[in-house]
Amino acid sequence: MTRSNNAAEQVREQALAWFVRINSGDATAAERQDHGHWLEAHPDHQTEYAKLGAIWSDLDRIADPRSNALCLEKTRPETPPRRHLGRRSFLAVGALAAGVAGLAGLNGIPYWLSDYATATGEQRTVSLSDGSVVTLDADSAIALAYDDRVRRIRLLQGRAFFDVAKDTGRPFIVEAANGSATALGTRFVVHQWADTVTVSVEESTVSVVAPDSSSVVLQAGEYVSYALKGIGEVESGDVEAATAWRRGKLIFEDRPLRQVIADANRYRSGTIRIMDSALLDLRVSGIFDITNPDGVLDAITSGLPVQALHLSRYLVLLRPA
Repeated sequence: MTRSNNAAEQVREQALAWFVRINSGDATAAERQDHGHWLEAHPDHQTEYAKLGAIWSDLDRIADPRSNALCLEKTRPETPPRRHLGRRSFLAVGALAAGVAGLAGLNGIPYWLSDYATATGEQRTVSLSDGSVVTLDADSAIALAYDDRVRRIRLLQGRAFFDVAKDTGRPFIVEAANGSATALGTRFVVHQWADTVTVSVEESTVSVVAPDSSSVVLQAGEYVSYALKGIGEVESGDVEAATAWRRGKLIFEDRPLRQVIADANRYRSGTIRIMDSALLDLRVSGIFDITNPDGVLDAITSGLPVQALHLSRYLVLLRPA
């Protein structure tokens, strides 16, 4: 007998809760007995629990979803080393995903560090004291550091569009992931995704400096990405695609899967995680509505050799099909 979608989702969440408890090392004899009864109650229980067991040996390859949020500190000068989510950590994260709905949790925005922030699925436009305007994408945060000599903004997380008021005496600098984008008067986007930052220019020019001090100057209609290892090639692109989120769309033109997932996660409750590094740079193209982020997930699993494991409504793992 086929169960309804709601019933199937409930079974997945029950399976995750049991998996967390049984493998925690703290399960009592009574709990193990109750677990056995639950498994015997319906074949679907055994199926969903077996799926979790099938991925158990792969978990050390998942990047820790808590690392970005927990390591964002205003005073930290260096990017922290990437940590990995081992089996014990997975249990804690799995329990959080199964039991905490609608909270920051896995994609948590560091509200306590920011001056302005948005929640999952939320966008916000902010007018600054100098007349500049910042539009924050979903699940994004910025911190301000204005003084008489410089207008400095730190992008703590996510993506923001900057419409900069001209002030020749005070450069406008956006810092992200130990790099920066500087402009005197312009319109541009700074997008932090995974361990990469992309700067796209709509108007005027922007000087971009990577963490290794390599730099380029972008003209209108150009974009560049940088990471810890340095800066990439300057490319010409459709600025409309880079700013489509402001009009309710996510547009990807031959973009890596890791960027696509980072964007989709800003608009859905919970998180999608890529399990295998071989999937990170699979290419994705498409136009999606931000009100339906699961449409991105559906397109990925139907068009790429990728399988989605729905551990709960809040935690989806991607692995090779």
